[in-house]
Amino acid sequence: MLKAADTDGSGEIDYTEFLAATIDERIYLREDYLKTAFNMFDKDGSGKIDNEEVQALLQGEGLNFLVSKDAIEKAMKDIDKNGDGEIDFNEFK
Repeated sequence: MLKAADTDGSGEIDYTEFLAATIDERIYLREDYLKTAFNMFDKDGSGKIDNEEVQALLQGEGLNFLVSKDAIEKAMKDIDKNGDGEIDFNEFK
């Protein structure tokens, strides 16, 4: 079960992996919930999420101690499958 939760194969379960493992898949994979979450990041309404939007959300309001800029940049590169520097809704899903 722990290996399944370690989705990046690092040998450790990080915060995001822990959250993903504890949420019921039927809830977090609903299209409308995903779109709402996507829109939280897509502040300019462009239909894509860029690095600055992610940093603004995850490092604002006292959250900067939870997620480093390096971790955000790494996650962006991992999620950005087409390499355009932004995350569209399909990549987000």
